[in-house]
Amino acid sequence: MLFDTFDRTGNAEFQFHKQVVFRAVCAAVDSLKGMNIENRDELASRVDVKTGMSAFSWGEKVSISITGNGADAAVVSVQSGAKTIFGSATTHGKNRENVKQIIQRTSELLAQHASEWQKEMGLKSQAPMQNSTGQATQSIADEISKLAVLRDQGLLSPEEFNGQKARLLGNT
Repeated sequence: MLFDTFDRTGNAEFQFHKQVVFRAVCAAVDSLKGMNIENRDELASRVDVKTGMSAFSWGEKVSISITGNGADAAVVSVQSGAKTIFGSATTHGKNRENVKQIIQRTSELLAQHASEWQKEMGLKSQAPMQNSTGQATQSIADEISKLAVLRDQGLLSPEEFNGQKARLLGNT
């Protein structure tokens, strides 16, 4: 095949129940400029998104699925591809940016609202392990691992990865 239609993908695991992550994904897409939810299927844990035309693209189609990974974890898989038959030749990196924005905004919303949403949904949350100073030790290592995955997928530059890692370790 000369061109892909889905030429950018990204995955991220979040330590929250699948329903909470689904809500965060929908809220993330709703908050991102130029993205519109075309289909939202909570039962299938799937969201289909369309983006408008821009100076860099004829528009993209984005498919997002959320898969449970145990009782308190979910994996978000995002695929973004051009609407045109020319695929990646016409996107100028916009697909990669779509994937990055959706995952990053979902993470931000979960950090801000997950506890509240879990309570609203009647779900029990698990607290991260604490060290003697009261800091979450497991979550820092988990966050660095997640950032490494995003870097390896090309969604974060090495500079962005190092900056975020330094911030998490308190070296900024």
